Amino acid sequence: MTKEDNQKENQKESNSKNDKEQKSAKNDGDDANSESSKVPITIDPEEAKFSNAGGKSEHMVVNFTAKRMALKIRCGNALFRVEPTHMIIEPNKCRQLTINRMPGPIQTDKAIVQFIDIEKDAQDPKAAFKAAEAAGTKIPHIKIKLVAAASGGRKMSREVLDE
Repeated sequence: MTKEDNQKENQKESNSKNDKEQKSAKNDGDDANSESSKVPITIDPEEAKFSNAGGKSEHMVVNFTAKRMALKIRCGNALFRVEPTHMIIEPNKCRQLTINRMPGPIQTDKAIVQFIDIEKDAQDPKAAFKAAEAAGTKIPHIKIKLVAAASGGRKMSREVLDE
């Protein structure tokens, strides 16, 4: 290679590195925005645990977007009840979700939390979901795992006792 060819090659490598650094810098600055766009709604905790005698689990639903979000929460199992079944969450705010379980057999199920962004003046989340479904919009969702286990009875220790 000639000296000119070496200089051109070095210039190409330098430009390539600069482009990568600029893209990386853009991505670093957009991490919060990209995370928000990937997960606009979060639920804490993501799992509800109950005894077979029933119980109540409270969850915090957080809207990380700059848009108003309408939520529809449902569970197909008659042992579980969710309150509220529909709600609106303002931008960067949170709301409480309560899941109640009636006494019944041990089993695992899930609650489905569907969400869509809505207009600033919309007041009825049910109407927003009906309109989205009528328009054929694919509605994203999050699942909450519902776990019921045995309660009462004898508790066993993991310690080994010397007799």
